[in-house]
Amino acid sequence: MERVDGIPTVKFDPNRVTEAVKSDLAKNIKEIREFDVSNFTKIYDSALRSISKGGDAAILFNSIMELNLPDMTKRRASEISISLNNKASALMERDQRVSAGIKYAIWVYSGAPCQVNPKKPSAKDIRQDTAHRASNGKRYEIAKGMLMNGRLVMPGQDEGCKCISRPVIPGLDQ
Repeated sequence: MERVDGIPTVKFDPNRVTEAVKSDLAKNIKEIREFDVSNFTKIYDSALRSISKGGDAAILFNSIMELNLPDMTKRRASEISISLNNKASALMERDQRVSAGIKYAIWVYSGAPCQVNPKKPSAKDIRQDTAHRASNGKRYEIAKGMLMNGRLVMPGQDEGCKCISRPVIPGLDQ
């Protein structure tokens, strides 16, 4: 652990941002309804910097706000920044565990609703949260993800997901 101005920090290895992570990032940006082709390069570059700095969502948030897009609120820019960072982190964590030979993990539900808008959840949010809650404590294959609502997902991958996972280390698993 390093210290910057007396504050403990964790050093991030930028080599974790693989071509697969970059490709997934590009796909996720293209799916965001507020952005069009003219915004893609700026958002992609900012998101890549954000991820490469260990998940510094402020970098991406500030770039989004600088675009002065109509209807872009600070809340929505924050949601986008956190979501893109979480999705990249989930993929990097999966890749790191697989490369270390870890095959399984235990899904851990955070206890907070896995919903985009917990104050006014949509039917999709409720289904997602129900599935994530039901997966708590269940073992899944890291390379594939957990099967939920007909698709394979990783903790942190779905919009609004706050779940994590606990790796099952061979020889130390319960």
